This record gives sequence, structure tokens and C-alpha cells, in this order.
Amino acid sequence: MEDSSELNNNMVEENPMMKVADHTFLRKSVWPTMKPFVNGGLALTLQGSSAYFSAFLFYKLNPTAKSSPEFMHRKLLYAYQRMPFILFQGGLNMGTLFGSYELLTRKVEALNGGSPLTLYQEAGCGLASGAIRACIWHPLFGPVGAGIAQAATDKYYYFRHIFNTITQVVRNEGVLALWKGVRLHAPVIASHTGMLVSYDRCRIYLKETYGLREEDARLGAGIFSGLCSAACYIPVSYAAGIIGYIQKSTRVESPRSFLFYALKVLKPGGGSNFYSRLVNHALYNSPSVMIMWVFLEAIRDAEESIGL
Repeated sequence: MEDSSELNNNMVEENPMMKVADHTFLRKSVWPTMKPFVNGGLALTLQGSSAYFSAFLFYKLNPTAKSSPEFMHRKLLYAYQRMPFILFQGGLNMGTLFGSYELLTRKVEALNGGSPLTLYQEAGCGLASGAIRACIWHPLFGPVGAGIAQAATDKYYYFRHIFNTITQVVRNEGVLALWKGVRLHAPVIASHTGMLVSYDRCRIYLKETYGLREEDARLGAGIFSGLCSAACYIPVSYAAGIIGYIQKSTRVESPRSFLFYALKVLKPGGGSNFYSRLVNHALYNSPSVMIMWVFLEAIRDAEESIGL
């Protein structure tokens, strides 16, 4: 009896140590892997929430809202009804992008023996992480739009929620139908590559060359990252639009060679058309990218302050 009571006391004393060991394992093994995914999702969620709040203030302060209050009320109500879905979609999008990019850069840095990555290696990691994001995002949210569009014409499409639509697509068209149209993500992949690769390099350059503070360097790098994102997005989007138009045209038989499509893309106005919409897209894209980087760095600082 005494031996059994001693064993019970030892188990009671060891249980706290087991809990501490489990907590240490989660903190040192699981959390470093999950951290970039969580940080990217939180950054985009905070950025999207601030965008919705800014839109709310804009509509409230807009003079046209006073002339048609019912229309503005319906518009705001529709926007806030879709807000949880949009934030979840964007959080999963950016969480996958930032998480996969950081994991890939860690692997490549380990293969380099601890030396920093070259520009080509970072670009390769950016393209790979963008492709991973597209392959995960498209099956979840791509069929949703198709399900809504075909609900009125096809009897088996009844859009209820995401997983219901995915199940119906797989049942009627097969598993590979979930990735139908994933090639349309090419401009977005290029945009994300420019955004990811340019930020850290610009931040370090501003600090070392111009002696800026960390906060100022982050702000400038966020703006430059948005410009690089737009500069990478516009030419790929322009070329993809022309190629898509040619393939849909009945006058041109497909498939054609790469040289044929290259000449068609360059023929209308030369290479200058690649950046014809750069200023507009940069003005539209840079503020959101900058705000997202600001939130991401704030989340990282908060985690470091509490020891995570």
C-alpha cells in the first residue's frame, strides 16, 4: 500500500513537468512552423478590417449618401454581410502565401549553409509559394463563383456553402474540375512574387544606405513592395488577356507556338503597352500592401515582446 501511494505521489509530481514539456514542445517545434501562416492570416484580416472601416467612413461622409440614404444603407449592409467570408478568404490566402514563402526560404538558406539567399533564389521561392497558394485557394473558392453562376441553369447546382458546392462539383465533374482555370492565377503569382522579394531587400537597403529608423524603413519598403507588386502584375496580366482573347477567337486555330503568341502580344503597341496601366494599378495596390506589411511587422513585434 505504501509503495502504491508513493507511485501516485510521484505521478502527481511528474504531471506538471509533463505539461511543461508538452508546452515547450509546442513552443519550440510546432509554433515556429505555424507562426508565419498565422501572422500572414492575421495581417490580411486586420488590413481588410481597416479597409471596411475606411469604406464605412467614406460612405458616411460622402455628400451623395445624404441624397440617397436607402441606397447607401443597402450597399453597406451587403458589404458587411460579406465581410466575414471575404476576411476568411483573404486570411487563408495570405496565410498560405507568407507561411509557405518563409518555410521555403528557411530550407533554401539551410541548403546554402546559412548564407543569405540570392535574388534568383528568393524569386523562385516567391513563385513556388504563389503557386502553392493558388493550388490551395482555387479549389476552395473557385467553384463557389461557378456554383452561383450556374445555379439558375443547372439543376444540380444549388449554392448553400463552400463545401456543398465543392462536393457537387466533384460528384458531377470529377476531382480535377476543382483546379479548372487555375492558370488564371499567373498574374497574381507574379504580383505576390514581386511583393515578397522586394520588401526585405528594400528595408535593409534603406537602413544601411540612408540610416533610416526601423519604422521608417518598414514604411518605405512597404510602399516599394506595392510598386513592385504592380510592376510584376501588369505585364503578365496584359499578356494573359491578349492570349486569352486569341484562344477564344474563332479566327485563330489553337494550339499555336510560343513565338506566335509572343508576336501577337508585342504587335499592338510594342512593349510600352505592358505598363500602360501601371500608375493606376500602383496607386490602387500600394496602400493596401503597405498597410498589410505594417500590420505584419506589428504582429511580429508583439510576439517578440511576449516571448513567442
